Amino acid sequence: GESTLHLAQRIYNLLDEIKQESDEKTYILVAHNGIARVVQSYFYDMTNEEYAAFGIKNCEILKYEF
Repeated sequence: GESTLHLAQRIYNLLDEIKQESDEKTYILVAHNGIARVVQSYFYDMTNEEYAAFGIKNCEILKYEF
């Protein structure tokens, strides 16, 4: 299995790539709570407690802008 840190680095790298094209394209990412938590932490500083408690509802839509 992949460690949480390796997962976070992989997602952060993807978001960095998307950011480079964000003026030209719009992206829709579909993710479960584990990935959504990492995405949230990319855009917002979070304490360990906030990170652990973060979750999204079924079919919830969140919008992030670079």
